[in-house]
Amino acid sequence: MIEININLLLSLFWLAISVAVLIPGLWLLFDGKTSITIINIILQRFYLFGKLKNEKQILTDVPKSYFRHFYIIGLLINIVLFVFYRSSYVLFIIFICHMFRRLYECIYVHRFSQNASMSFLHYLIGIIHYPLVGLTIITDDKYSSKNISIINYCFALLLFLNASYIQYRVHLTLAQNRRKENENYPIPNGYWAFEYFSCPNYIAEIFIYISFLFLSHRTLCFLSLTIWVIVNQCLSALLTHRWYCQHYQQLYPSKRCAIIPFIL
Repeated sequence: MIEININLLLSLFWLAISVAVLIPGLWLLFDGKTSITIINIILQRFYLFGKLKNEKQILTDVPKSYFRHFYIIGLLINIVLFVFYRSSYVLFIIFICHMFRRLYECIYVHRFSQNASMSFLHYLIGIIHYPLVGLTIITDDKYSSKNISIINYCFALLLFLNASYIQYRVHLTLAQNRRKENENYPIPNGYWAFEYFSCPNYIAEIFIYISFLFLSHRTLCFLSLTIWVIVNQCLSALLTHRWYCQHYQQLYPSKRCAIIPFIL
């Protein structure tokens, strides 16, 4: 019988969806247009979400508040995986803690606009993402070839706690800004991270997954997962930064950047 290499299959999946979002994302960033109208419509309606869509909801859209489903399903499946396989204890536990925090924020912190939506395709990827991260953790442990040092544990936990706290404070600030302003998407202010970034929550998400990487055995599947998160979050940060700049123009703080302070 042919042995299925789960490590390779997961790696190919994470890299495939990275490419699948990178190409249209770059196309949108550089204002790519084609004479084929249907392509432009697909990119606008199925790739963008929330304030970036600038479109009324259609049949294939779901409310952006459905983000909470990602964490509910992710928690249910990953807790079962953790109990059943009992591997990579520290990594699994902080990943589960991450999902618990994000679920709490979706229920008690975020203020989703009534018109904010995402495509069903985006929703499907979110539903798939978290269970497959758990499977990637298990596969990473199965195909591991080296131990994780105590230095990696300490650095990863410190990075995870700091990035998680920053992301929580950013989400809290965004929610408070919406409560104070009549406009759905006011210019974010009130937390130090907004002095340098338009979307520090996306940058924090990258560092959270980098902390996961330091707690992993850095197999091909986990490196591929990290690439997927970096690509996805960077594109979201760049597109959202561009939206703020275009929407507010001269009113938007000029020193804010999307990814790298003072540079990009």
